[in-house]
Amino acid sequence: MSQLTLPLEPVPVQRLGGVRRWLAVYADLFFIRWANVRNEWYFHVILGPLFPLAILAFMRMSGAVRDPAASLYVTAGNAIATLVLGPMQSLSNDLAWGRQRNDLEYYSTLPFSKLQLVLAFVSVATVFTIPGMLLTIFIGSLWLGFPVVFNPLVLPIMVASALSMAGLGVVMGVHARNGHHANMMNSIAMLVVMFMSPLLIPYENLPLVLRYTSRLLPTSYAADAFRAALAGRSDPAVLASCGVVTLFAVAFLFLATRRLDWRVD
Repeated sequence: MSQLTLPLEPVPVQRLGGVRRWLAVYADLFFIRWANVRNEWYFHVILGPLFPLAILAFMRMSGAVRDPAASLYVTAGNAIATLVLGPMQSLSNDLAWGRQRNDLEYYSTLPFSKLQLVLAFVSVATVFTIPGMLLTIFIGSLWLGFPVVFNPLVLPIMVASALSMAGLGVVMGVHARNGHHANMMNSIAMLVVMFMSPLLIPYENLPLVLRYTSRLLPTSYAADAFRAALAGRSDPAVLASCGVVTLFAVAFLFLATRRLDWRVD
């Protein structure tokens, strides 16, 4: 009897080629987006850290935080807010102005997916946001006197945090009437994130209602995981918080690709 031989080899090769092509298109979009903003890097890198550093300066001058644990709590929450809000606001503004210029109709003629476009925009925005975030941690550790422990979990937490609300930025951008409307929506989102999640105020000090509503925001879990990672912890609670942030990122990105209509009037 002749033995039946299944073509096992071509399938993985074809899949690998598809992944490579997908990543190559994503890389092209990343560098195209980078080329569009390369002349504005100083604006993002210099002005981005001003808000979190102003909060740290106020904390230092007012003496609001006196022990290392409280200092780490405020600084890490402040840094996470910068990392989450930066890509979200950038996507919202870029897509809102892009709709006014009919950029989405131009994108619809090109051979790439909505997810590739969104990830390219998020990646560039995150690259500009990370220096301000790291500067906030460094200066906070010097001003407020808390130790920072290197932990390999910091990197995946940062990536998941940057993506956690990026999809929401896409939704706001494609539904904003114009760039000014997008700015107003970004301001509202910033107020909700900063004051309705335990970023600067400990969870137990929040009003009872906010203790429940804060669990609906990815920043609560991102800040918890980031604080624990900076303190050197790698226990299952940290991994669970990072997993929740990743679920938020996947859910919002799925919503973004579903709601991002190439031709929205």
